[in-house]
Amino acid sequence: MDSQTLEAVKLAQSDTDEPSSQLPESETKILYLAGSCVSDFYYELSLVYAREKIQVPGCKSYYAIIHPDGLWQVGTCLNGLSEKMNLASFLVELPQVDLVVPLMFCLPGMTTYRAFFEDMLGIPVVGSTSECTSLAANKAKTRSVVSSAGVKVAEAQLITRGGKVTIQPPLVIKPNSADNSLGLTLVRREEEIESALEVGFEHDDVLLAEKFIPGRELRIAVVERNDGLYIPPIIEYLVSEQNPIRTTDDKYKISTNGTPEAQSQKSPVTPVCPAQVEPEILKQISEAAKKCHVALGCRDYSLYDFRIHQDTGEPYLLEAGLFWAFAKNSMISKMILAEGHELEKIVREVWSRAARRVRIPCGSILKYSSGCV
Repeated sequence: MDSQTLEAVKLAQSDTDEPSSQLPESETKILYLAGSCVSDFYYELSLVYAREKIQVPGCKSYYAIIHPDGLWQVGTCLNGLSEKMNLASFLVELPQVDLVVPLMFCLPGMTTYRAFFEDMLGIPVVGSTSECTSLAANKAKTRSVVSSAGVKVAEAQLITRGGKVTIQPPLVIKPNSADNSLGLTLVRREEEIESALEVGFEHDDVLLAEKFIPGRELRIAVVERNDGLYIPPIIEYLVSEQNPIRTTDDKYKISTNGTPEAQSQKSPVTPVCPAQVEPEILKQISEAAKKCHVALGCRDYSLYDFRIHQDTGEPYLLEAGLFWAFAKNSMISKMILAEGHELEKIVREVWSRAARRVRIPCGSILKYSSGCV
């Protein structure tokens, strides 16, 4: 950082050095952190959810938007943002807020920017720490951690450029650190491997080749509530022989320039919530999701995709996704609404716990405590 930016960071820190142990009774100030410094795809993806975020009673909204050119905008609504500015100017204009709600889905947005606001500026951030999101963004490391906790994962291997895939088809080849099915290919025959590798290497320098698990695909969330870990209704994606996996086009409506415009409404892989799941499978997948949440060190909420093997009935973890956009069209929100809960009430509970967190030095690290039971 240059000297101007460092001074701005110190100024921003001075406004948050004494965090309140209680939320303001009148109004909670929420900063939605959106955009992307990586690409137009991730910038537009973030805005898809930022435009649809719910309005929680008793909360005042602010926005901080980072652009692919590295410049920032701030404002109280997406239609009334400031002119673009550099980081130093942004920090001067940054309003004093109680909580940051991250809506960034690129890797730096899931990791570096969370750490900047929470660890450097001292503003509480809802969701997992940057260390945890960094771990979960690495599919190979995630598999290793959850496997050691007793969660089943498919046979897999890491592939770098020039490497040879030794797993026999059918298998899935995907970037090790990309989301939203970018660069993902289902390989049915050996002659398809090379082209699948080419697609994957467009998105990452390290790929994961993973044995394909035939069967049902389920998405399950874990939400930390005041009385413990809550599992809302599960989503099933109705995969079929014709559409055995979900692609980027199944998830989003893609514009002619290759960026997402909205969630897809015409996917052949239909989501169903609540999923009709046998009690034993529900028990297994719920226990597995909780194990993942604890083993990965997740905070506030987490989201997981599982396959239920069609022959054994056992759940296999596909991926962890530590995001919740707090919009009615986001997956965790849909799950909560499917059970008839008041979404805004649960969101307020999660935000309140997060906003009460304070930093506590512990050896060479910072720990965060909300002081809640």
